[in-house]
Amino acid sequence: MSKQTLTDEQLAELRALNALPDKEIDTSDIPEIGDDRWRLARKGKVCRPAK
Repeated sequence: MSKQTLTDEQLAELRALNALPDKEIDTSDIPEIGDDRWRLARKGKVCRPAK
């Protein structure tokens, strides 16, 4: 597996995001995950790693 490095522009963007308080990060495009989905995820029924 080859190792990829980030560009200076990508690093700057990540640093800027890291500096933002959580309340200022817009997550409106991410769907909410209900308790029922978390229960399934904990049991390994939503996503299983490839072997």
